[in-house]
Amino acid sequence: MKKLASLFAVILGLSAVACGSATDGGEETDGSGSALSSPAAGAETIYGTLTGSDGPSAHLTLTCGAVTAEAHADSRGSYRVTINGGGRCHLQVGNMPAPGELVFVYDEPTLYDYEVTQVDGVTQISRR
Repeated sequence: MKKLASLFAVILGLSAVACGSATDGGEETDGSGSALSSPAAGAETIYGTLTGSDGPSAHLTLTCGAVTAEAHADSRGSYRVTINGGGRCHLQVGNMPAPGELVFVYDEPTLYDYEVTQVDGVTQISRR
């Protein structure tokens, strides 16, 4: 019986490694081979697309209370920002003045799509 239990433990351990479980340090990828960071427990995420000439590759800052997280949109304008905190938060894109756009961050990933424009050299966003 002990041999069977040991064999079962080895099989479970191998399948966890083959699946890239979090316990073995495996990383998720976005399909292109780029590593994605796995959110920590208690971390909340917003994601979406920034359209307009200034959307792709835009810098984003998400602030929830005293906690701040930063990210960059990819070449298609897709972004994902994960932060340890949530509730009423503010999203800034590019050189938007503080406090930025009010967003609500929950324990489930939340979609926010925006049109990005420049008015007098200042980035502005409007929800789509």
